[in-house]
Amino acid sequence: MEIRGASALVTGAGRGIGRAVALALGREGAGVTVVSRTRSELDALVAEIRKAGGRAHAVAGSVRDRAFCDHAVAEAGKTHGRVQILVNNAGIGIHKPFADTSDDDWATTLETNLSAVFYLTRAALPGLTSGGGHVFMVSSLAGTNPIAGLSAYCASKAALDHLATCLMLEVRQHGVKVTTLAPGSVDTSFGNGKSPDGSWMLQAEDLAETIVDLLKTRDGAHLSRVEMRPAQPQKR
Repeated sequence: MEIRGASALVTGAGRGIGRAVALALGREGAGVTVVSRTRSELDALVAEIRKAGGRAHAVAGSVRDRAFCDHAVAEAGKTHGRVQILVNNAGIGIHKPFADTSDDDWATTLETNLSAVFYLTRAALPGLTSGGGHVFMVSSLAGTNPIAGLSAYCASKAALDHLATCLMLEVRQHGVKVTTLAPGSVDTSFGNGKSPDGSWMLQAEDLAETIVDLLKTRDGAHLSRVEMRPAQPQKR
């Protein structure tokens, strides 16, 4: 699809993968609505995109709130037109053994990694199906490769993978592509923080470049799932 002039909405945009994706789309000429809970991070990102000649608008709030998701999509529509590129990136991972995972840990993880995606995508769907577009689900290899101490996270990503596939089967006849991105280790502040030496890991910019490349794929070709791994895993 044509990125220049398109309206994009990116969640979890204040840092890490979301920030890199928003910057890349802004540089490609999209009108970007950036969403996260921290206003100061969003304001700095908007300033950087505008300095590079792009267009950006910030909407601060929690994607766990269904009403906020509706509001974010409406704000994107008023500012840049109907959402054509939706990047569901906001996520949380709580490292705890299964037995130590509290009700709140479970609810927070599932609401952020799964329910928020449902709320936001459902809100954007009428605009997407009316003229086509592309939805990206930032999942994880943890959705298909269970990890001890991350039961809630792995469960949420496994469910997200299935949600994305169901959506893809429903909307592809309307000119809407749905792509699940499943990265392995990424050098961001997610989880336990940045690695002292993250050079072996994927970088946030790797995912941003992949999204841009996928958007430029021929309309008749649909890459519905992309798994990404570091080229050389860390030596143990």
